[in-house]
Amino acid sequence: MLALVGGAQAAVRKPRGLVVMGYPLSGRCPAAGIADAVDRWEMNACNCTSYVAWALDVNGQRVDWFVPGAMDAWNWPNVARRAGLVVSLTPRVGSAVVWAQLSRPFGHVAYVTRVHAGGTFDVSEYNLGPRFGHRPYTYDERRDVSPRGAVFIYVPRR
Repeated sequence: MLALVGGAQAAVRKPRGLVVMGYPLSGRCPAAGIADAVDRWEMNACNCTSYVAWALDVNGQRVDWFVPGAMDAWNWPNVARRAGLVVSLTPRVGSAVVWAQLSRPFGHVAYVTRVHAGGTFDVSEYNLGPRFGHRPYTYDERRDVSPRGAVFIYVPRR
C-alpha cells in the first residue's frame, strides 16, 4: 500500500484489517478545517479529533463515550476515564494517543497503527500542522514515535 507521508509517497504496511485511509471528509480539507465545519461526532472536521473519531468508528471501536463540546484533544483522557475506559502510558495498536501539551491549547490526538519492540510506535493522524513540518488540515503518518509525554486510551470494540 502506498500512503502520503509528509508530502512524499512511501511504502507503508499496516496490520491486517486496520483501516486508517478513507477519512470521508478528506475531500473537504483543508477548507472544512479552516471554516471550523463540524462532523457527525460534533468535532471540528479535518482536525485530529475528527480523524481519530472516524478511525475508531470505522475499526469497530466504541465512540459512544464522546461528550459533545468536551472533546479537545487534551481532554480525551479525562472523558475516557469518566466513561470507564482504560488510560495508560503503554502504547497499544488501535488506541488513541494523546499529547495534551502538544499544539497548545488544544493538544493533539492520533491513532496508533503499530507498536515496536523498543516501545516506540507508529501513528496515523490529521492536522499535526506546520509547526511540525506538515501542511495544516492534512493526513500524515509518523513512525517510531516516542511515548514520552503521551497517554494512550484503550478503546474497546463495540
